[in-house]
Amino acid sequence: MSTRASTSATAFDYASMSEHATSPTLTVTQMELFRRLAVPEGADPRAVSPLYADDLSGLAPALVVVPTLDPVADHGRTYAERLREAGTPARLTEHPGATHAFLSMPGVVPQAKPARTEIVEFLRGRLAG
Repeated sequence: MSTRASTSATAFDYASMSEHATSPTLTVTQMELFRRLAVPEGADPRAVSPLYADDLSGLAPALVVVPTLDPVADHGRTYAERLREAGTPARLTEHPGATHAFLSMPGVVPQAKPARTEIVEFLRGRLAG
C-alpha cells in the first residue's frame, strides 16, 4: 500500500501528520510555521522538498531513517518508495518509539545509538569503494 497522500499535494495530508500532530519534538503547528517561512505563498515547493521532485532517478543510494512517532514519518516512507520507483537504491529503516530529531539525543533516546551506527556503516560502505 502506498503511503503517498491521496487527497491533495500538500505535505500535511499524510496520516503521520495527524497521528503525531502533537509530538514532543515536532508539532504540526511548528510545521505550518516552517512551511510559511520556507515556502512562502507563490514559491515553488520543489526547491525545499524532494517529495515534490518530478524525477528522483540517478541519485546516490539512500538510507532513509524514520522515527515512527514523527509527524513527518510518512514523508520519509514516501521518499524511500519514490526513490525505489525511480530506480534509485533506497533502504528504509524505521525506529519504533522514536520521535523527530531522535538522532541528536543518543544519551536520552535508546534508538539513537543503533541508528547512528547504521548511518555510519551505510556511509562507510558507500564511501569506501
